[in-house]
Amino acid sequence: MAEREAKESYGSDRAKLIYGRSTNGSLLHISEVLRGLACGCICPACDGQLVARTKADHKVPHFAHYSGEACGGGPETAIHLLAKEAFRNNPKMLLPERLGLDERRQVVMKPGQEVTTEFLRLEYTDPKGIVPDLYVRALGYDLFVEVAVTHFCDGTKLQRLRDHRTPAVEIDLSRLPRDSTREAIADAVLRSALRHWLFHPGIEAAKAMRKKEEEAWQKQQDERQANAANKHRKRVGDLVRAYADGLKELAGAKGDVPRHAELATVGLADHVGIEVAGFGCFTVPPAVWQAIILAEVLHDRCLGNGPCKAVPITKHLEKGHLIRPQFQRVSREVADDTALVETQFAPAWKAIDTYLNYLLGKGVLFQQGYGVALAKAFADPWTARTLAETKRTASLHASVQLVDWILSELPDDERCGMNGESWLQSIHQESGLSYREALQSNVESAKIVGQIENIAAMMEKNGRLPYGNVGLPIERAIERRRAQIAKHAEELREKQLQAAERLRHSRRDRLCVDAEKELTGPGLDAFLNTRLANMNNMTPLEMAEDSESGLTRAREALSELVRQRLIESEAAAEREEYRRMITDDARQCLSEKDSESFLNGRDDDLNRTTPLLFVKDAETYRKARGKLTQWQDQFGAPF
Repeated sequence: MAEREAKESYGSDRAKLIYGRSTNGSLLHISEVLRGLACGCICPACDGQLVARTKADHKVPHFAHYSGEACGGGPETAIHLLAKEAFRNNPKMLLPERLGLDERRQVVMKPGQEVTTEFLRLEYTDPKGIVPDLYVRALGYDLFVEVAVTHFCDGTKLQRLRDHRTPAVEIDLSRLPRDSTREAIADAVLRSALRHWLFHPGIEAAKAMRKKEEEAWQKQQDERQANAANKHRKRVGDLVRAYADGLKELAGAKGDVPRHAELATVGLADHVGIEVAGFGCFTVPPAVWQAIILAEVLHDRCLGNGPCKAVPITKHLEKGHLIRPQFQRVSREVADDTALVETQFAPAWKAIDTYLNYLLGKGVLFQQGYGVALAKAFADPWTARTLAETKRTASLHASVQLVDWILSELPDDERCGMNGESWLQSIHQESGLSYREALQSNVESAKIVGQIENIAAMMEKNGRLPYGNVGLPIERAIERRRAQIAKHAEELREKQLQAAERLRHSRRDRLCVDAEKELTGPGLDAFLNTRLANMNNMTPLEMAEDSESGLTRAREALSELVRQRLIESEAAAEREEYRRMITDDARQCLSEKDSESFLNGRDDDLNRTTPLLFVKDAETYRKARGKLTQWQDQFGAPF
């Protein structure tokens, strides 16, 4: 019986024992035996006589011990025996994954695989006391298979398996329902149930290789730690000696303080030259590197938008070779051990950090986010002074460059040997100062710079004529430029006239194209050349040529004409249809002669016109149809 049918008819999760052993030793399902003692079965575990309880007993079908007291091991033993039966026909079995070695002797996890087994015997024993549940052959090797329902392999059995050196797999059937069918038990033991290796030589070899590798790795780590400790002691000793040498070299040294005048002007000269622990790490006296921190880092902001902190400042000074190479990238452990020997030592970044804290305490700096910044009382006047100086210097250099370029654009005979430097020494007529002095003056500088830029723009042929020559020999250049401007204006006017003519022709052509799509023959010519009162007595062609708005109005007139013609065409079609209808009506109601008389005879009730001419819509057709009814009453049906 199929597993599902057996489950529905004879089994349930409440049944305990549904398999009994027959007299020939085979296991029989409760669905395969007679009721009561007639089943002829004994318990698979204790060999006690069984009684078959079926649905006729109003109970879930199962086997019960005839003695009345169950042994408790029957269901598990039945599953155990059925699991062994699954191997009798040499079926395929799923082996679990395991550790192993690849062809390069590397430890890998080998995936599980399905193999065909060769059944050898149900149980196997040898002098070493190995009693596996199953003894099969797979992939050309002997294999022990342990089926665990309630009892799993203990440590003693595992050790015996390792001693025996035969691969062994344990299959876990503990979660399998006790009333499972043969098919479900076979599927579980061969494929779906959890399984793992109890022993495999490949696993042992992989574990041995892994242990060997771990021991080798640990040995390497120990050697590295010993080497690192030796290097650390040597590094500390080298730093102690190098720091002592640095202090000797800096003793009494006096270097030029960078930008000392600026520092003095803003009141910071007294805050450089502060000796801090670790100043022997630098190649220059404290006044020098501290002045650079104030001027370049805090004022010039050479670090960009990053926070001004000790470490970024240290890297900036390293780029300027202001920190001795021995004291760059000193680890915290080395620095701490060096300070234990040389009490005046501190790494360069720490010395800088101490100096920044000094400036914070003096109010020179303030905390800004994760870094520090120059206090407003010092920053504002320094920035104003720097900007003014920078602006004057930049203006002077830019002006000289422009003058040199202007002079280079002049012919040699007009330049008269003048260059940018000689021009700077010449006299500015309005102020009486040299051009160098005038450019550094707050009064004359902007005016002179503006005149030079105007002259340069003129020389590049994209500016107006200058209103002064600022001492440069450009009179003939101005005349040439004036002539060029006049010529360019004439050429531009001619181009504008040509462009306007092209536009007129373009608008005319666009109107003609539109008109030709809607009109043909005399109607097309009449529309294009007829003067219209609503177009200032101009023709549509003339209106289109005049402007874009004129073209729009001409197109609107064309659209209106087309619309009117469409309306007239539709009206004519409607009129013809009603004439046909009244004609057909007359010929059906009257004789041929009377119908012709009716259709072509004038009638006072029809506005003194004929019915054929009178009808044009539903209303007129209705009136004419009424007159036709009168004729029909008078003259009768047609012959």
